[in-house]
Amino acid sequence: MTEKIGFIGLGAMGGAMAAHLVRRGYAVTGYDISPERTAVAARAGVQRAVSPAEAAQGADVVMSSLPHPAAVRATYLGPDGVMSRARPGAVLVDLSTIDPDTWKEVARAATAQKLQCLDAPVSGGPAEAGSGKLVFLVGGEAAVLERCRPILATLGTEIHHVGPLGTAQVVKLVNNVMSMGNVAVAAEAMVLGVKAGMDPQRLFEILSTSGGRSHHFLKRFPNVLAGDFASRFSIALSRKDLGLAARLAESLGVPMLTLSVVRQVYEAAAASGLDGQDMAAVTALFERWAGVQVRGKPSGSE
Repeated sequence: MTEKIGFIGLGAMGGAMAAHLVRRGYAVTGYDISPERTAVAARAGVQRAVSPAEAAQGADVVMSSLPHPAAVRATYLGPDGVMSRARPGAVLVDLSTIDPDTWKEVARAATAQKLQCLDAPVSGGPAEAGSGKLVFLVGGEAAVLERCRPILATLGTEIHHVGPLGTAQVVKLVNNVMSMGNVAVAAEAMVLGVKAGMDPQRLFEILSTSGGRSHHFLKRFPNVLAGDFASRFSIALSRKDLGLAARLAESLGVPMLTLSVVRQVYEAAAASGLDGQDMAAVTALFERWAGVQVRGKPSGSE
């Protein structure tokens, strides 16, 4: 591979992506604010950098996977940020879920330094990130996307060019409102069924083939049945994304009644001590209120 990649943000998603790129032959230099995450990535073959600036130095493509808009601004625009050392002609690709205006702000600064930008938020979790099975939503110029397509195709199975810079972030926020709403409604409904006397496993099996099912119901509720709320996508990140969507809606004057209710479900879960657990842990909140548990075992188990 000829492209040299700087990768900033080596958490569950970014670390898995960086390691997968190394396995596929790319030279990757990575940085994370956490020394522990940096060490894990280094064991996978990622070269260590001590700052975003060092990760960007000499890179053809700089990628970032960060938790919130403030981290993106600091990473790119801060005193030891990407902009301070990125070489002219490099492409900056942000994989985070943030608001469109933040990335447009970075892009304006990048253009002044003859850098190109894409916003490319992803759909999928750490397992997909580490196996090259992500779905990419991409905003930016088509020619810039084509330059980066081999890298994105290494990491994902689908690449959707949404439109101009920032549009991919809009689609990702809309997607996440739907996803988190699906989980909240499914959690409440499952608890109702169990409280009414249904066996949790049997209820899941029936609903998995019925009209109310969703992608996240099929993906996350087997973990709920197992009592496994380990974070694949946390309550904290869910709250962040719902907040971003709410602020986008407010800026456009769009009423979002359902979003407001769903957001309060996740806020209540955080207030109950579930912030670091998986988004499906909203089920635990409804379980506490109803006095039941949604637990089961695979069919045929003893």
